[in-house]
Amino acid sequence: MDNFELEVLRFVKEWDLVREGQRILVAVSGGKDSMALLNVLNNLKSTLKIELFAANLNHGLREEGPQEEARMIEQFCEDRFIDFFHEKRDVREYMRTKKGESIESAAREVRYGFLRDVKSMIGADRIALGHNRDDLVENTLLRLVKGTGMKGVIGLRPSNGDLIRPLLFSDMQRIIDYVTINKVTFMEDETNAEDGFERNFLRLRVIPELRKINPALNKAIWRFFENIYDGYSLIDSRVETLMSRFGKADGIYFAKLSELREIEKPLILELVRKIVSMMSFDNYPPSRQRALAFFDLFSKDEGRWTVEFKENLKASRIGKYVFFYRGTLEFHGHEKSFIESIPFVCEAEGWQIKVESKAGISSENYGEFDGAFKSICSDSRIIFPLSIRGMNNKDKIIPFGMKREKKVVDILSDKGLKGFSSMIMVLENAFGEILWIPGVVTSELCRVGPSSRNNVVFSLERR
Repeated sequence: MDNFELEVLRFVKEWDLVREGQRILVAVSGGKDSMALLNVLNNLKSTLKIELFAANLNHGLREEGPQEEARMIEQFCEDRFIDFFHEKRDVREYMRTKKGESIESAAREVRYGFLRDVKSMIGADRIALGHNRDDLVENTLLRLVKGTGMKGVIGLRPSNGDLIRPLLFSDMQRIIDYVTINKVTFMEDETNAEDGFERNFLRLRVIPELRKINPALNKAIWRFFENIYDGYSLIDSRVETLMSRFGKADGIYFAKLSELREIEKPLILELVRKIVSMMSFDNYPPSRQRALAFFDLFSKDEGRWTVEFKENLKASRIGKYVFFYRGTLEFHGHEKSFIESIPFVCEAEGWQIKVESKAGISSENYGEFDGAFKSICSDSRIIFPLSIRGMNNKDKIIPFGMKREKKVVDILSDKGLKGFSSMIMVLENAFGEILWIPGVVTSELCRVGPSSRNNVVFSLERR
């Protein structure tokens, strides 16, 4: 094990990039950095106690080169008993479905899509990328020029979800030295010598001038990265805690406005960035302008509103809740279930509905029944088969404590729950009488009298 490999090992342990027994998929382009990474991890795999795999994608952008690169990587892997995966995907065809997207951005999305497909197929835990400190410098400068925030500065970090970058501590020159000394095969991508792309322009034109100001530019940018990373980590930790206030169902995030309005503006903006990033195809946050548009509406006590982000992602205030969703706000309806006997249990996304008998409930225990999430009903109204189904706009119920029927949609509107209409269920008996709307209200028909001996309890609980 040479000195460079020892430094990789220290960096991997310092940042907790891999753990014993994990399967690591290495993204290999055939260039010096990715081939160095593959060679290093292969030499360290027994020490780290990991399984290694390699994947290479032909983006369909070059006629010459990709096939030769794939054959070289395949031979390298075959000699070392590393499973190798290769595929060709057409980036230009993908761009036809993504109007206005740059070829670099489209290539990145296609590449990560391929890598995650392979990762899923083989059950890998992490995807290892060959980014180094030169890449970090380019990425940081490019994002600063475009007006990035804290999260943008640390976008290229040692670990980010399932992505790891074990070479991020190293300058490119050290990688060149490593592949030269260890005779690691690689192939150059001739497009790296062109300055038509933004990143190559930075690499070939801008960074050499900055090195005249500070020859230790890479170390300076790394210090800048670490300082921003430390500060952002505190914010990110708080945002993670605040995310627990959001529910999620059918890919939709939702939370009560009242629980969010006490949060400081910087955290609200970061919450928006995080949720939109998680929901987007490219995992990129919305612009500051869009995040501020959300905050301006969010902070006013107005009626219904909607903010559009990208990729048809939206945030809407409906009633007492704010929703983040794609396209149309609609939860999947619950398929109708029949209840022939009790006890009965059924599952909805994230929730569990129970119907069970309870004898001898005294008046002292009534306080535990809120009528929405836990309710009690006289067994005289339990006429089988009961059924649980999605509500419709014609449904009516006599709310507990009232004498007249009321439309369910109006009750939802009164309670600020109109945005949940498509996921609201009703429990009715064989006569079609609605006895309970889980999470909302119980019917007056369920009232339990002093002489009632046998009762039924309805409950809605988080799983």
